[in-house]
Amino acid sequence: MKMNANRLFRRTRLATSVSLVVAALGVNAQESASEADDAMSADLIEEVTVYGLRSSILDSVQAKRRADTIADLVDAGALASLPDQSIADALGRIPGVTTVRDSGQSSQLNIRGMNGDFIQTTLNGREQASTSGYTESTRWMAFDQYPAELITQAAVYKSPKASHLEGGVAATVELKTANPLEAEKDHNFAANARYSYNDAADDVGADDTGERLSFSYQGKFLDGMLGVGVGYSRLVQPNNFEGARAGADSKNGYTNADINGDGVAEDRAQSFQFQAGTGNDTRDGYLATVVFQPNDTIKAQFDYFKSEFESEDFRHGITVSGMQDAVDPAFYEILNPTISGGAVTGATIAINDPKSRNDSFPWFETRSEDQSTQADSDSYGLNVQWQLSDRASLTFDIARSEGTKTRKDRLASMHAYEFGGTATALDEDGNPDEREIYQELSGQTFTYRMNGDEIPTATFNTDFTDLNRMRLSRYEEYPHTYTDEIDSYQVDFALDVEWNFVSSIEMGVRYSERTFDSRRGTFLYGARDGQFNVVGADGRWDQYCADNLSQIDCVPQALNGFVSVGSVQGAPDHLVADLDALANAVFGPGNFEGQQVFSRDWTFVESGALDEDVFAYYLMANIDTEIAGIPVTGNFGVRVVETDVKASGVQNVGFDEDGNGLGVPITDDAGVTRTNYDYVSYGPEYTDTLPSINLNFELSEQDQIRFAAAKVLGRPPVGQLKGGAGSWVSGNDGDIYNVWSKGSPFLDPFRATQAEVSYEHYFDDGGAATVAVFWKDIETLVEDANFGPDDEWPGINVPDGFSQGEYQTKVNSEDGGYIRGIELATTKTFSNLPGIFAGLGLTASYSYTESETEVSGGGLFSGETLPLPGLSENVWSTTLFWDIGNFSTHFNVRYRDEYVLNMAVPGSSTPIFAKEYTTMDAQASYSFDNGFDMVFQVNNLTDEPNISSFGNGSVLGEYREFGRQFYVGLNYKY
Repeated sequence: MKMNANRLFRRTRLATSVSLVVAALGVNAQESASEADDAMSADLIEEVTVYGLRSSILDSVQAKRRADTIADLVDAGALASLPDQSIADALGRIPGVTTVRDSGQSSQLNIRGMNGDFIQTTLNGREQASTSGYTESTRWMAFDQYPAELITQAAVYKSPKASHLEGGVAATVELKTANPLEAEKDHNFAANARYSYNDAADDVGADDTGERLSFSYQGKFLDGMLGVGVGYSRLVQPNNFEGARAGADSKNGYTNADINGDGVAEDRAQSFQFQAGTGNDTRDGYLATVVFQPNDTIKAQFDYFKSEFESEDFRHGITVSGMQDAVDPAFYEILNPTISGGAVTGATIAINDPKSRNDSFPWFETRSEDQSTQADSDSYGLNVQWQLSDRASLTFDIARSEGTKTRKDRLASMHAYEFGGTATALDEDGNPDEREIYQELSGQTFTYRMNGDEIPTATFNTDFTDLNRMRLSRYEEYPHTYTDEIDSYQVDFALDVEWNFVSSIEMGVRYSERTFDSRRGTFLYGARDGQFNVVGADGRWDQYCADNLSQIDCVPQALNGFVSVGSVQGAPDHLVADLDALANAVFGPGNFEGQQVFSRDWTFVESGALDEDVFAYYLMANIDTEIAGIPVTGNFGVRVVETDVKASGVQNVGFDEDGNGLGVPITDDAGVTRTNYDYVSYGPEYTDTLPSINLNFELSEQDQIRFAAAKVLGRPPVGQLKGGAGSWVSGNDGDIYNVWSKGSPFLDPFRATQAEVSYEHYFDDGGAATVAVFWKDIETLVEDANFGPDDEWPGINVPDGFSQGEYQTKVNSEDGGYIRGIELATTKTFSNLPGIFAGLGLTASYSYTESETEVSGGGLFSGETLPLPGLSENVWSTTLFWDIGNFSTHFNVRYRDEYVLNMAVPGSSTPIFAKEYTTMDAQASYSFDNGFDMVFQVNNLTDEPNISSFGNGSVLGEYREFGRQFYVGLNYKY
């Protein structure tokens, strides 16, 4: 492995710090301590054995009560009792935590009005690599990567302490796997099998059934000195949707123009897409743990976790696009418009001349897509705990986490064509040339009627199933590959002391190397807005084909034998292509793979790596004292974080006045060598000091008040730290050098100061009522920026012989802003009720979050400011549970307000407004005395769709429905 000087220095400093800590102790390492595990447990979260939903919920309440920070927890019992597909479903019921639904199921988290950019996630205390990349690299965690069956505990730390890993501006999500030495018996076995059914899958031709299988084993050997745990989980389920949106590709949302001639501009859609999606999600999760504890002095634990998640995502439907430009009767007209609420809610689009270029005027197509993804995650680590004496312990941890995400991103556009035989015209050299005449079908019309937020009604005068006219007009591939690798090394020391109000001190050092890498490619053939080959007015051939990176001539290709007929709500039947078979037949096997090519240099600019080397050290004191007779516990400390960021990529440095490239020879995947590009690597180093304090005032046995304050940081999105850059020249002499980039490694991290006060009352029956008020002051966010000729361009060198022009990039905004809110939660059992009603219980939470923080809109909201992505003002969740003997059931309702969501668009993302939604889930189980449980569950009981607004909330943005998911199965535990 190549190592730079900074990395070598930091590793040396890490080793030196460890040596100094051990030498300074002056303790006898052979002494043992009966309370070793208590000293080593930094977070005081205990594994608990529970039976039934009621017990698991109450154990979660008690774990919250014992925590030394403001936190909410879900214990093993809750995760084992609920047949959740991932831990995201369980965490989504925590106050202030909401989920982002993908394909109708919970995948990502928003916490206290902030999205995944502000959330740190760890597994057994170790930072986790991300597999959430879709259009760019990301730090977001895809929580559906983690099977609930293999996770024993999950916690959301809303206030940090100095020993916590930095990065959680919103919160830190900590996941834990089991320690087999703490298992109930010497040999413990659990298994479950579930059958699933989606009631909407068959409507779009998808498989409607699936399965979930899992097993785990924990065993103790060598008289309890050796523990072994293994687990496996498999999920296969339908991945389907049906819907429509007012957008396609990069043409999303509404343009503004006077349509009916009344002098007032109306909103009208630039594009429409009617789509259905089919496929299966297949996830395999593996877990292995080995613990060796020969005595009370030494404990060594090795953990391994692996997840492989393939999500098939095949889409088909009808797309209408190219309506963004002003009406030109020579090309198209808008007839019989219906205006309502300042928007065109119905009209007929009539194409008068289909021979348009460069996506400039409307076209109609039937489209097939493959947006399937593969996400693979590996995490493993070795932790050694050494009890140096009855008062001191030392912990060593070394770990690695890897994540890889790939997406095929390919599509085929099929158009209706008319053919006019052959004609002779002049070719490019002025010689007579006989060719075939063809163009898109003339006289096509599209009539639509909006239905509010739901799917519009569309009619066409074109038969999109007619193989005599339908042809392949364009084939595209944009393969994405994103990787994330983390190596970390950590040492922690704890010492019990009797220093007035300080009961113990903790200190530690951590060094990590993290590398994000991305690779983009492309293959292009044909024209999305239709090809044509006609005789022009000048007697020459007038031919249009937008792109051709293939080895064959660009002409509309026959579809016979490679298509079937599909349907979708709101639009007529249409052809659906078998993409593999069609591409193999047209281009030949292996001749249509996406590549990095200079003719599309964004494939280089949007690729590249980001290296982050982090050295952190902390000192923390734990408190155990009394103030005015009130017991006070908690901690205070400081964490210092030194970060070295380097972004590497390719920059277009241009040519000199003689046409010679100013870079180095670089050869693309097509074999073309250019010298006007150069490799670049640059970025800053910075240090952050992060103090924190957590105080818990025990007013009585049932009441406590917590106070927490801290400075926190979160590093910017990886996609905004890219080092690659494209360029263009301007000026009369072509000597002005202009640059565009996806971002800049010189962006500062998100830094915030936060404070929180919570009051917690615990009932005698194990329930609780809590209220928390929080406040965060974020110093700076990220926005688009243009640097001019007189500005300093960070990290960008202007080639010799050129002067500065314009630099388009990302910068830190001058303003941040506050986020503040209140969270209310209660858990109550009704054991005082008579008979079977004594098993009733309720958990409920509500959070209100507001913020003055705004970010630049971009995309659909260019020039506007928007709320912070992920912020819903009102969020609530209620679960009613009922245990009657061996029978247990619960019903959950979750609601979240409208919020800003970053929607993927080609090569980037654009903000949209996700509208409010309410989801309902229900489950029931019966436990037999022989270790078996029968389970039944329904997710998305009301078939709640995902609805988004593209800037005008009164008309369609995007509408998607996914169907209800039913599960029935058996659990077995021994």
